[in-house]
Amino acid sequence: MARIDFRPDATVEQVMRTVRETFQSRDYLWEQTDAENAVASEGGKPVRTAALPVSQRVRVSITINAKKHKLTLTLESIGAAYSAAGGGWFYIQLASSYRKMVKAVREDLAAAALR
Repeated sequence: MARIDFRPDATVEQVMRTVRETFQSRDYLWEQTDAENAVASEGGKPVRTAALPVSQRVRVSITINAKKHKLTLTLESIGAAYSAAGGGWFYIQLASSYRKMVKAVREDLAAAALR
């Protein structure tokens, strides 16, 4: 889980728009569930809840806490079904993709002067 602070004067809409643009520019499918929550799936196709334990694609949950001025990115896919065959390689790949997205979100929020 990554927590990213954003400026107190930034609106939820500004932050969510910037995060959405970051994910969409990297071929993630964006599914906004409400004003402060969304899910992004790698590869432009949804990673459904039933597939999370076996998915080889990243699914990230995005949550904004407006009162605390925090954005939370949570890696939901774990690739557990492949760990026996891949020896943790799949999890390392998923975690690496996730870390790259966290870094990109931080950079884009800073570039938009929201951080």
